[in-house]
Amino acid sequence: MTTVLLVLLVLLMTAGLLMLGKIARQQKQALVALRAEEEAIVAEERRMFHYLHDLGEAIWRDDQQASMYRLIVEGAVRVTQSTGGALYLLDEASQKLVPRHYSDFCAPLIAVPEKVRLQMKENPGALLSTLRIHALASEEGLLGGIFTQQKTELVADLGADVRLGPVLVSTQEGVTAMIGPLSFGVRRLGVLAVTSPKQGRSYNANDFEVFNSLIEQSAFALANAMSHQEAAKNRMDQQELTNASQIQQVLLPERDPQTPGFVIAGKNIPARTLSGDYFDYLKLPEGRFGAVIADVSGKGIGAAMITVMCRTLMRAKAPTAASPSAVLAAVNRQIAPDIREDMFITMAYVVAEEDGKKLTLSRAGHNAALLWRKATGVVEALHPPGLGVGIDKGSVFERVTKDLTFEMQPGDTLLLYTDGVNEAMDPKGIEFGEERVQDELAKYAAEGPKAVINGIIADLEQFLKGRRSHDDITLIAMQKTA
Repeated sequence: MTTVLLVLLVLLMTAGLLMLGKIARQQKQALVALRAEEEAIVAEERRMFHYLHDLGEAIWRDDQQASMYRLIVEGAVRVTQSTGGALYLLDEASQKLVPRHYSDFCAPLIAVPEKVRLQMKENPGALLSTLRIHALASEEGLLGGIFTQQKTELVADLGADVRLGPVLVSTQEGVTAMIGPLSFGVRRLGVLAVTSPKQGRSYNANDFEVFNSLIEQSAFALANAMSHQEAAKNRMDQQELTNASQIQQVLLPERDPQTPGFVIAGKNIPARTLSGDYFDYLKLPEGRFGAVIADVSGKGIGAAMITVMCRTLMRAKAPTAASPSAVLAAVNRQIAPDIREDMFITMAYVVAEEDGKKLTLSRAGHNAALLWRKATGVVEALHPPGLGVGIDKGSVFERVTKDLTFEMQPGDTLLLYTDGVNEAMDPKGIEFGEERVQDELAKYAAEGPKAVINGIIADLEQFLKGRRSHDDITLIAMQKTA
């Protein structure tokens, strides 16, 4: 009996030890698994940290955009331990999702065109080349649907998704993907995706949560980078405009000319950085003198470039032309074939003979020239017929545009001006008007050309009540002295 009890006791002790050993092994395995999970989490956090760090630095660098696009995709692939990834951004002009970076091993996320499937038989690289350039409508297919719905998806089986169309390629089968829309505030930016073969990687809830965080951070980085780049571009554009304005100002007369028999003054005030107006003085053969004023329809760089063309052509054609209208006709024949259909130029060109008494005026659709007579104090409007430069390529312009010859007596003052003067509006929308311009000329003419220009500008500023004029302002005043 005692022997039996001893055997039972030994068996119980052995079973207990075995049980304790099993529990110890299970605890050890659990600890190993827990440690592996912790290490995986730490590694994932480290990958995410490096990703965010690289993104943060990229925002403030003036790298090419392609560098940031690659960084976003490669970072997302690395953090999620995927095989490939792709970034599509919305082109606002075309409203298409355009691939900005498509990694080598990212599964096709679009319906592959039949033409490409045929090309792949002879050239396997045709698929990747297509994926890297093929844009799609913002609501088209799998990517377009996710972009439109603005909801991240975990696609368990890419090959089973009907949004990829009825015919697949081999690299779309047996693939899982996470795809999310990139947006910042109300601005929709694009789509980010990562893919991996199902046999090598199975995304879980934690992966999906991490990917959503990547989506949020990537969108934030893209929006900030875009803002930074837009600001840098605006600064560069502004600097270019400033440089262009400085060049344009150099092309205007540096000082008022010293011309026998006349006192002359001119001024240009751009409404913006660049002016669509210009004026110039021309020394002509046989002691003659010319003054030209012009106003290009439109604003900005395009209008400024046309003023440079006008100046160049006027200086080239004026010395050999028979009359002011012939000069304008030659300028028109050169410019009209190349100018945009919605643009034209109004010009006024006056030439004084050597004795200064006889003057000839030609007008290409420009404001009437105003002539103040000292003897009577009356202002006359001089408006020979003329068509704007660029409206017709030649024959009609030359038939319509005529010369007007007139004389000036000592003390008489001629004023040429652009419509930025008479069309200036006060805060109530009332125009300065041509009649007021005539009154201004009569008011200041006796004091000389500088007084005319300064007086009109001062009264215009008072009329505008501190507002900036919506159009360029240019004036030339000529007073006969002897």
